[in-house]
Amino acid sequence: MADELLIAVFVDYENLAIGVRDMKTELKLDLVLKRLLEKGRIVYKRAYGDWNAYAGAVRELHALGIAMMDIPRGRMSGKNSADIHMVVDALDLCYAKEHIDAFALLSGDSDFSPLVGKLKENNKRVIGCGVKKSTSELLVSSCDEFMYYDDLVETADKVTKKKAASRRPRSS
Repeated sequence: MADELLIAVFVDYENLAIGVRDMKTELKLDLVLKRLLEKGRIVYKRAYGDWNAYAGAVRELHALGIAMMDIPRGRMSGKNSADIHMVVDALDLCYAKEHIDAFALLSGDSDFSPLVGKLKENNKRVIGCGVKKSTSELLVSSCDEFMYYDDLVETADKVTKKKAASRRPRSS
């Protein structure tokens, strides 16, 4: 267990939800979490967003054990309010919990590039995940590793189709 990568997951929910909506599919965070579990043990999970706007996601997030940080969109706080909270929490965790080896940032927003740099400066591995069409190349190149949500969906669809094909009775 000492060699196991301990991972903290931070989800910029609105960023992912908008990207996935443009893909004409629904956001399934379990696909991302399953891939991260192949890399290590997830010890922290937090999602940031206006949960009134994404009320349909609350049940899934609870089922996945993801803590939800509610950042209501008011007149005074814009879209970046959730991003700022996410950055502050990630840096706080970086300094307070030295045993965490990796930070998974689920977003395609280039605004997180300075956070990636600071985490790496503190000897943390950074794994990014976002939707291809809405992910900044700056963020991709900043991370130690980047996964595209689109690829995770495609792989899951292939596995599902393969399982369905293997269940069909063969004709003689």
